[in-house]
Amino acid sequence: MIGQWWFLAPTFLLMLVALVLPGVFWTRAGTRSALVAVGAAPAFTFGVVTALSVLYSRASIRWEAATVLPVLGMCALLGALTWFGLHVRRASGGAWRPGMPLAEAIGTRSPLGAVQRTVRGATWGAVALGSALAALPMLAGADPADPVQQWDSTFHMNGVHAILMGGDASPFGGLHELYGGREVYYPTGWHAFVALFATPQTVVPASNVSSLVLMAVWVTGAAALVSVLTSSRTAILAAPVVAGLMPNMPADALTMYNQWPNATGTALLPGLMGLAVLVGRRFADDWRSRPPARALARRAGQTVFLMVGALGLIGAHPSAVFSLLALLAAPLLAALVGLARSCDWQDARGRARGIAWSLVAAAVVVVPLVVLASPKIRAMGKYPRQGVSWGEGLAHMFVPFPPFAQTMGMTWWTIVQFVLLVAGLVVIAGLARLAVPGREDTVPASPGGGRMPVWPLASYLVAGSLTALAYSPSSQLRTFLLAPWYMDSRRIMGLQSLMLSVLIAVGFAWIAELARGAVARFSGQGAGSGADQEGDGRGADHGTADEDEEAALLPGLPQWTVAAVLAVAALVVSGFGAFDARAWAVDYVYDSDHLGKPGMATTGELAMLRRMRSTTPEDALVVGDPIAGEAYVELLGGRKAVFPQLSAVNQDGDSQNVLTKHFNEIHTNPQVCEVVRKLGITHYYQEQDGQYYNFARSSRFPGLYNVDTSTGFELVDRGDTAVLYRITACGDVEPGGGPDAFK
Repeated sequence: MIGQWWFLAPTFLLMLVALVLPGVFWTRAGTRSALVAVGAAPAFTFGVVTALSVLYSRASIRWEAATVLPVLGMCALLGALTWFGLHVRRASGGAWRPGMPLAEAIGTRSPLGAVQRTVRGATWGAVALGSALAALPMLAGADPADPVQQWDSTFHMNGVHAILMGGDASPFGGLHELYGGREVYYPTGWHAFVALFATPQTVVPASNVSSLVLMAVWVTGAAALVSVLTSSRTAILAAPVVAGLMPNMPADALTMYNQWPNATGTALLPGLMGLAVLVGRRFADDWRSRPPARALARRAGQTVFLMVGALGLIGAHPSAVFSLLALLAAPLLAALVGLARSCDWQDARGRARGIAWSLVAAAVVVVPLVVLASPKIRAMGKYPRQGVSWGEGLAHMFVPFPPFAQTMGMTWWTIVQFVLLVAGLVVIAGLARLAVPGREDTVPASPGGGRMPVWPLASYLVAGSLTALAYSPSSQLRTFLLAPWYMDSRRIMGLQSLMLSVLIAVGFAWIAELARGAVARFSGQGAGSGADQEGDGRGADHGTADEDEEAALLPGLPQWTVAAVLAVAALVVSGFGAFDARAWAVDYVYDSDHLGKPGMATTGELAMLRRMRSTTPEDALVVGDPIAGEAYVELLGGRKAVFPQLSAVNQDGDSQNVLTKHFNEIHTNPQVCEVVRKLGITHYYQEQDGQYYNFARSSRFPGLYNVDTSTGFELVDRGDTAVLYRITACGDVEPGGGPDAFK
């Protein structure tokens, strides 16, 4: 299968460039970390896409690559100019003036040394490795031309198709074609972005490529977040690999479960979190050392960037904003309390500032609770998803795992995760005293020689508690707190996977340090033969005096060798992150001959659907049970379907009711032919009855089964057990399909 993906490499690269370029220069203007800039940029891009989708809809501008990509290009250009201008100001000491020679304006640029080049190469190499390991099961087992056969995924692919045909990507009605004309709110960030790189004929492969892109975004963001929390190069290099191998996100979220909008919001989280921590840390320093007005002004630009990034989370899926708050609540509250305590409460002005910060801290707690009580969020809590038991919740609370096959690799990967998690907890709790290379003293610190913040542990416990609550028995508390995630444990475990990646990366770095020390003692060398010390322990943007903190010292050869050996050993023992289970998950929804419960169309049916472009007229309109394959008529067949998504939610409820309950009465019930002629239905997609999950397909739409096709129907094509007929039972019918039907 890997060979078939090569043809989509240009699409992958274009998507990645379009995600990173519009925001990376804006971020780079405010931070020295290229890793953080690249990690946070996709959230900004999604924020711009979300804003543009609404504006274009209001201005009646068609949503397409020709109208959107130039705007994203302008964002990148303006960001580059801003970055260059700020760099020149810093290099010239703020004395830059028109006419100053460029070489003088930008200052002296020292060439990168061998160590700096190695550090940067190792960092981006680890990101590439993590992305490749995350994508490998999909590259090896999935045909990029085949749709992922999962309920939500089918809806989302049809959503991209609807945007391409209608030219409207607004979350306020852009997907109306999927609702039979009803304009409803649905977050369209992912759909709008993918539509820029697809045609009506290539929605499926473009959607599949987006999964690989999101895996890369997730992995890069995880590396960026860890770089902000610790200056340990070992931990930073381990983070993207660990994140790429997490079973829940990205494996489950982008293959077996595959809810693209929710997965997009989760993938954007780590990079934006890393930038938020940096900005918050800088603001706290500015507030303590500068006048309040100047402190606020210095971080205004970065705050705007974060707000656009937060809009990107909303555009992808609103639950991502609640995810961001859940993971950053601990450090945010701690910082606000610290700012309040730092105020001079004896002075009237200082007391006012302290009260203001205290009110902001209270708002961080109160406002989300008020939002949770809003009607829209409460409506999400009405989704019929029952709990299980507290025992099941505790089983998933600390090392989350999706409902994958319990393979040997999955068992060992769970064990490896647990061991490294315990090591990470020891470090973050300050229970470990790690030798700092080149120094004789020791510090209770992270592997980088500086104190690792404790809040990642708090965030991990928050995410774990939400996971446990999702599995717990149904209750009002469960419904209230988990409504933004539809009480869905598999969505929440993505957040847990992020914090677990942080803890595991730190734990691995500590074990590597212990192993290096043991090897050094055994070989008779000093403990200071390596160097994992890269700054003051505050991570990215607080490293050496070099412009880019990624140019800090690389671990010496002994430590590098030991860490590499340990990493390979962990990969082998864990079966390369339970590759067998992750590959099984891909087959579950992509192998059209051996599909799991969500499957809808076999290989033969998919072939029949693709032949519809030649076996049916362009204005054909097809009716059938969407979960029996009819939902792929528009995606693969290029013909209009009466039910373009898996739920029957059309605006014309009367016609919908007649078709779903009485179409099999077409020879005796005149209402059926009235609806057929009214809508212009020309073809019937027939499939044998069977089980879908735990119910018979005919129990949902009984009228679309047991249809007598011996008369009034002409055979058009067959695909395994599926049959396509032309309807003649209702006489002459003016076709209701064609391109205009999508508008």
